[in-house]
Amino acid sequence: MAFGGKTLRHFVIYLILVYLVLFLAVLNRESKKESFEVSQSVRVFAYSSFTSITGPGPKLKALFELSCNCRLEFVEGNDAGMLLQRLKLESESLGADLVIGFDQYDLQKALGEHKWRKLDFSNLNIEPEVRPALSNNYFVPYDWGVLGFIARKGELKLTPKKLDDLLHSEFTRKIALQDPRSSSPGMQFLFWVIKSKGEEEGLRFIQKMFDQAHSYSPSWSLSYGLFQKKQASLVYSYLTSPLYHELIENDPSYEALSFAEPLAIQYEFLGIPEYCKQCELAEKFVNLMLSPEGQKILMEKNFMFPVLKDVKKGTPFQALNDKLIKDKSLMSFEIPSNTDIDRLLLRWSELRRGEKN
Repeated sequence: MAFGGKTLRHFVIYLILVYLVLFLAVLNRESKKESFEVSQSVRVFAYSSFTSITGPGPKLKALFELSCNCRLEFVEGNDAGMLLQRLKLESESLGADLVIGFDQYDLQKALGEHKWRKLDFSNLNIEPEVRPALSNNYFVPYDWGVLGFIARKGELKLTPKKLDDLLHSEFTRKIALQDPRSSSPGMQFLFWVIKSKGEEEGLRFIQKMFDQAHSYSPSWSLSYGLFQKKQASLVYSYLTSPLYHELIENDPSYEALSFAEPLAIQYEFLGIPEYCKQCELAEKFVNLMLSPEGQKILMEKNFMFPVLKDVKKGTPFQALNDKLIKDKSLMSFEIPSNTDIDRLLLRWSELRRGEKN
């Protein structure tokens, strides 16, 4: 009996081990199956402030991955120029499924250097200010912003209300600007002046502004940092900048200034390269960005205006729009040629070199 009981126990242990091995095998197979199912990776090129922890990228990524059964990988660069360079270097070997972060001054270069899939979102319920930016077949705007000058409340003796007011002696070496050769807002300022005054008069104004500039920073963030450190009295920035301070930092001490000239407007675009590997998933991510939920994330994280109607309704963004932008003239939308951009940047550089000598 003792021998038989021992044999029975061994047999039971054997059965348990067999079932355990089978269970682990099934578990491992399911794990591999799940791993295979989510092995699709969508590569999205975007600028660093979009992908940062405070930007809209992480929240959009998390929302997208809940339903896409895929992984979304961000590849970041400081600006659109660096993203295009990365795209050129990687070509089709790695490449991108989606590129986020062009503005209207990057589009001609992007079209000249790469091939893109055609996109049609003309059926979207778009804000009227955005409709002109839907005029091309390859790039779709996902948000927009208006630029101007930001000041600290109660600090200025003279509040500038037009471009010529910036030449007042109060602002000598007191205006933080950006280099148009490396900064999108810097390019926006250059074209704002040229479109407001004409090329020759505009360049004469730019030359006078060299005396007024505290500095020409290579990026918006550096120039805005100088302004925040009170090394400058004015900074060229987005009119939503004071809203950021008020909503995120609980600091209402900044204000956006209203100018008489038509307001400079920046559209941010996305595009899908023709050689994308996960093209359908890329389009699904675009659809998320252009959905009311995605637009709300972009508005609240990017501090830009949504392209869809009614998303900003009842929010501080609507109040800001009604106060500073509604009923104001906006610069007309255009995609400048590379020749025009290169010519103006060359002339700006020549004036800058002359100012330094």
